[in-house]
Amino acid sequence: MIFGVVIFGGQYNHLIVKNLKSLGVDVIQIPFKQIEDYLGKTDCLVLGGGPQSVIDNKDELAPLMEKIRLLNKPTLGICLGFQVLSSSLGGSVIKSNRPEYGLTRITIDNNDTILNSIPKSFNAWESHADEVISPPEGFEVLAKSVNGVIQAISNEKKGIFGVQFHPEVKHTEYGMKVFENFVNYCRK
Repeated sequence: MIFGVVIFGGQYNHLIVKNLKSLGVDVIQIPFKQIEDYLGKTDCLVLGGGPQSVIDNKDELAPLMEKIRLLNKPTLGICLGFQVLSSSLGGSVIKSNRPEYGLTRITIDNNDTILNSIPKSFNAWESHADEVISPPEGFEVLAKSVNGVIQAISNEKKGIFGVQFHPEVKHTEYGMKVFENFVNYCRK
């Protein structure tokens, strides 16, 4: 099984790769502007974080977003990747009037596949100025921060999941469990 990690230049992308490899899967790093060259070579995708904004960098991200609309493979979006995924599939993303940086308390409303076996409340590392205010149609909101910001969504039927927080960072409690849950879903 080959996982593609779409790289947006985020400072934590290498940790996504490291965590996936530690779970025994092969990983290909994919520059986001070259995603088309790699889609046929991967079984599952993880869209990492980065400094871009789906609002400010819409033209730069547009070709990728078109490819995401057509995806037919399990996908996990993290931070910017979550926002790109949500926006691509019809969700709404705005400039946040309450950006979140550092440790933030997350409350889970539904322990769906991606959050399975994680306590209802945990601390997670945040680093975002944009936020998803409504998920795409057919997606369920699984968790929110203490600030009311959507932190996790899922469409289990399609195998598409997103988290606003950074599970790859050691400061996030149960972050590795998010990766384990995604890998287990992909192995089904």
